[in-house]
Amino acid sequence: MVSLVQRMLDLHKQQQAAGSEAVRERLQREINVTDEQIDRLVYELYGLTEEEIKIVEGR
Repeated sequence: MVSLVQRMLDLHKQQQAAGSEAVRERLQREINVTDEQIDRLVYELYGLTEEEIKIVEGR
């Protein structure tokens, strides 16, 4: 979990410093994937059911 959070922070820093739109978009995709990984770990940590996950995600 800690490594994923650190990766998220690093990706945001890289995105802010990115010189081109293509790089910013690629980094945003990586941020989205990392965010989903963190979410899944948190859901697992708290033992959330699929129904509870839907509520948390607003689906």
